[in-house]
Amino acid sequence: MKWRWKTLAWSAAVLYVALLLVNWVALTYRATLQTESLLDFAMMDLDSTLNGSIDTMLMHAADSIVAELGEPKSIPQERIALIARQRDLDEVNICARDGTILSSDDPRLVGQKMGDRPKSAEFLVLTNGVRHALSHPFRYGAHIAEVRRKYVGVAFPGGNGFVQVGVDESRVSGMFPSIMGFIFDEWLLGEKGFFLCADLSDGHLISNPARHRDEAQFLSETGYAPADPSVHEDGRTTFRHRLFGDVCDCRAVIFCGHRIIAALPLSEYYTTRTFYASVMALILAVVLVVFVLLVRRIDISSVRLRAFYAAEDARRAKEYAIAATIQNSALPRPLPESDSFALAAAMHPAREVGGDFYDYFILDVGHVAFLVADVSGKGVSAALYMMTAKTLIKDTLMAVRDPAVALTKANAALCRNNPANMFLTAWVGVLDLESGVVTFANAGHNQPARIAAGGAEFVMEMSGPVLAFMEDVQYKSFTLTLAPGDVLFLYTDGVTEALDAKGSLFGMERLADALAAGEPKPQALCEAVRDAVAAFANGEQQADDITVLAVMYSASPRSFLRAFSPTQDGIAAASEYLDEVLDTLAEGGRKTGDDWRIAAVGPSLHIILDEICSNIVRHSGASGFEVGVDVSDNTAEITMTFSDDGVAYDPLAHPDPDTTIPAEDRPIGGLGILMVKKMSSSMTYKRTKGKNVLAVGLRLGTGPRAGEVG
Repeated sequence: MKWRWKTLAWSAAVLYVALLLVNWVALTYRATLQTESLLDFAMMDLDSTLNGSIDTMLMHAADSIVAELGEPKSIPQERIALIARQRDLDEVNICARDGTILSSDDPRLVGQKMGDRPKSAEFLVLTNGVRHALSHPFRYGAHIAEVRRKYVGVAFPGGNGFVQVGVDESRVSGMFPSIMGFIFDEWLLGEKGFFLCADLSDGHLISNPARHRDEAQFLSETGYAPADPSVHEDGRTTFRHRLFGDVCDCRAVIFCGHRIIAALPLSEYYTTRTFYASVMALILAVVLVVFVLLVRRIDISSVRLRAFYAAEDARRAKEYAIAATIQNSALPRPLPESDSFALAAAMHPAREVGGDFYDYFILDVGHVAFLVADVSGKGVSAALYMMTAKTLIKDTLMAVRDPAVALTKANAALCRNNPANMFLTAWVGVLDLESGVVTFANAGHNQPARIAAGGAEFVMEMSGPVLAFMEDVQYKSFTLTLAPGDVLFLYTDGVTEALDAKGSLFGMERLADALAAGEPKPQALCEAVRDAVAAFANGEQQADDITVLAVMYSASPRSFLRAFSPTQDGIAAASEYLDEVLDTLAEGGRKTGDDWRIAAVGPSLHIILDEICSNIVRHSGASGFEVGVDVSDNTAEITMTFSDDGVAYDPLAHPDPDTTIPAEDRPIGGLGILMVKKMSSSMTYKRTKGKNVLAVGLRLGTGPRAGEVG
């Protein structure tokens, strides 16, 4: 306790210093912004005042010329020169409506058109009968490249033409002291700021603020040094300089042969900053003392709470770990690869344990079952209820193989034992690998999507309400047919009800777009939907479990594979499996008329299977064996493949027994393999990945005749 109190005290002290520094920096930044803002306003006001005064003077002169002439016309050179001299102007042009200069104090300009030069062409706007006057800043002209001149134009009545007058910067510079001197003297900047205006050639001050009037007659006497590298005279950059003994934030600009400086002493705002910082330091000290005392009291009281919550967190973590193990164990293992269908699934729980689940399993050689379900609630209770529901649905479906009957029986069992009053939605389907027909039942679940060549469409049929909601519900089965390449996509409401930052739902329309844009493969579609939901949510926390499952029908099965134990029971199971495969192939062969050929080789295949499997079980020492059956594309040959992880043995490498020698004189063994060779149309052996692989081919329709063994 004592060390925590000392740590808290030191932390408070560090925090106090840090807050003071932050407050000081913030107040300094605020003072800087106020200074910059005031200087910005001052320079804009200065620019407006200076240019406005000159524009007013020139417009008055131009108006008087318009009043004197009445209309645009050519007048003698002597008269227009007199007009310019009387008004202290350096250029006067009388222009017609089309911009032609009718008269000018500069004879070279008479007859030229204002529209021939881009800058002069802008004055043609005065002929529209609306605009009365136009002003240009000081600039170098095309015919006076060495002089900066300012132009103002005033329109004749009705826009019948206009008068353009110009004055050189040097002339304005001469008039500057009489025009602007008194303004600078009384022009205040904030409370303590001021303006300085000095002749650019000799530095003589034409303005001198009242508080410093007796201190300087020339700019150099104020302390201003134009050569200082810190000085910027562009009117936009603030620099710090000492004037009249005070450090000031300054802006400077060159205008009409004069240097103009706006200066604001640092004390204008930074003294206020120091006062506010002192007051804030006192307030922070009081607040932190109270805070430290309060935290100490809370710390004493929180020791017991921390111990309690630590124990609770440990209990909850253990509980979730157990539940996560349950959930992971419920996920089915990948099915063997098949030429008839492909399947992919994924689940992304919103919490450590979710209420969604999916399952898939082989019913027989020609049918595969799959389902997606969503249990109400979250956490451990949802996981345990999920296991119960999953087991009921699978066991019932394995027994009856009808999704509607399976859901009806599972619902009755769940309703009888549901103390937590939970429920679940479920979509269950059985795919016939021979025909592509899916028999399904939907218990209040989201409508799956069928992805075909024409795009994605939703399967809207509903068999009944959610499971465990009411007893005595009879669910109904529906069917749909998948063409080769079609995909059926199942999902839970975590997909369509995903939210973005605005609270909008992902929805079925976006799901359809994601499915239509994705590659029509199960794994690719699952990933495309997951990525689309994540992009839509854009970092928003996942509110519900997201589960997806996609199954694609490829074609009627032509290849089968199953593993068996190395026992006599395993041989019997392999024989039953061969019957199932032959029945499936014969059913498909009826469409092409090949069913009799498959039936004809059945006895031969059983003899070959019994002989090879018996040798594996008796002599190989294998931990198990696999039997594969493949039919060629042209239905000309059927091949059985036997693989085991026993000792390496190539039956084709040993010589065949000589049947011409009496049996009692021949070595034992080899007759079974010889019989298989004679019955088969091809035999190959290879040792790969630690396994013996023997392939035996038999042409269809070449089985033994009635009464013959082989």
